[in-house]
Amino acid sequence: MVNVPFKYSTFCVQFVLLVDDRENPKVINKILMRMGDAKQDEKGLAKVIRMKSADYRMGTWGIEAKEINDLYRSIMGYGRSRTIVAQLQDLQEAYENPFLVVYGTKFKPYIPSGRPTARLIAIEIARMKKITQQFKMTFYQRFPKIRYMEVNSMDDFVDFLIINHTQITVNKKITFKDLPKDIQTEIKNKDYDPKVLVLSSLSGLTPKHAQDLLNKFGSIPKILNSRTTQKSLMEIDGIGREKAKRILSLRETYQE
Repeated sequence: MVNVPFKYSTFCVQFVLLVDDRENPKVINKILMRMGDAKQDEKGLAKVIRMKSADYRMGTWGIEAKEINDLYRSIMGYGRSRTIVAQLQDLQEAYENPFLVVYGTKFKPYIPSGRPTARLIAIEIARMKKITQQFKMTFYQRFPKIRYMEVNSMDDFVDFLIINHTQITVNKKITFKDLPKDIQTEIKNKDYDPKVLVLSSLSGLTPKHAQDLLNKFGSIPKILNSRTTQKSLMEIDGIGREKAKRILSLRETYQE
């Protein structure tokens, strides 16, 4: 096999929107319905996994999302093993572009004892607003790296994710050096052949497909040679017409 000099930053690494599996099921369902589930469909743009920090990840962005009442409970530590402060400290350490996005505007107080009166509800809502406002007033002093955003509803938040995922895809090539540090470390520790990483970055191509291609053709230049046909690529087990087209689409990027 011919060895080809390679830098991780040379090729675009495909990415999907990663969603933590502990997120609000309603939000997860809305995202999967609109973006497709990458676990079920190779064209899907969202994948639900367990993440160490952040609720959502796309490229270098790490996003912690809170419904307005969930934000209040997190500030107070109600029913939480960790407060919002600990979550945000992890977030700004782990991501180059960390965000806190709060959605919803209506406070829903919980009054455990007896039947709540209008007066008790008003008092509790005022308290929730005050504590949340105090948190926002000192936010950038405590978390200078994190961008804070508010949107009106859950649907607006889903739109925020989808629109920005699309813009990142269109406007910026996500390269190896752009990936979060923990993902870079994972890839390096697994000692992937760089050529396998390049090929398996294409949608639907697994590391096994990539290795089979290299075994058959010998190198990336030979795979992307102008004489290589779609039919010859389809001789590899598991590579159909669409996957072959994606492989050949690498020609222009490789030449650059």
